[in-house]
This record gives sequence, structure tokens and C-alpha cells, in this order.
Amino acid sequence: MNAYKSFNRKTGGWICATANGKSLNVKDAARFVREGVPKKIATSAKGKKAVTKIERAKGGKPQGKMSGLDAAHRVLLEAGRPMNVREIFETAMRHKYCNLKGATPSLTIYAAMQREIAAKGAQSRFAQIERGLFVAR
Repeated sequence: MNAYKSFNRKTGGWICATANGKSLNVKDAARFVREGVPKKIATSAKGKKAVTKIERAKGGKPQGKMSGLDAAHRVLLEAGRPMNVREIFETAMRHKYCNLKGATPSLTIYAAMQREIAAKGAQSRFAQIERGLFVAR
């Protein structure tokens, strides 16, 4: 089998076939050569090195902001009283425990708390006292 099907005059490259039979337009074959090319390190928007999944698995969670669930658990532990999700979210944001973005971040926390209660049962970090009120275990 040929390495490429034909020359593409429109793009100035080749029409190649992949291992699974799909077509791929290649304009410059140099992008496939890895000899002597240093691996590019991914950086975040702030210029810090991005944490890969493998590094995260080796070293645990990256340092910095905690997840919405962790922040909700911390807020409930510090409050020591039942709270609704909106209070939990506002307290977590006021203390800058987490940085949740989106249209309805309090509902995201609510859904995550419900999932954890359903999945872990008695071992969950949260208990739902009544509709909308949660307490830390």
C-alpha cells in the first residue's frame, strides 16, 4: 500500500490514508518527524506549567483551589449547622475556597452532593436532613 493516495493540488499537499482507512490531508510532512524536536511543554493562561493526568496521578491533587465538593464539606464543617446549597456556595466563594464558573454553580454543587450521598450512602461526607438542607458528617 502506498504511503499516500495522491497529490492534492488545491492544498499543495498529499491525501494520505490513516491506519483505520480514513483520508487525511497533509501539507507538510515535517510535522510527523520527531527526531531532534523538543517536546513542547503545555502552559496555562497564567504561564504556569500545566499538570497532566499522569503527574496528577503520581502526586495526588494539584495544590491550589479545592473542588466544589471539598469546599462545600469544609464550609459545612466550619459552620457546624445545617445549610442550604446557596449559603454553602456563597460562603465558599466569600472565603475563596474554590472558583466555580458557570450559569448555576450552586446547582452544580447540589447535584454533586446528591450523587455522593447516593453513591456512598453512610460513608458520604454529607447528610441531607430535609429537602435542600445538608450537614457534614
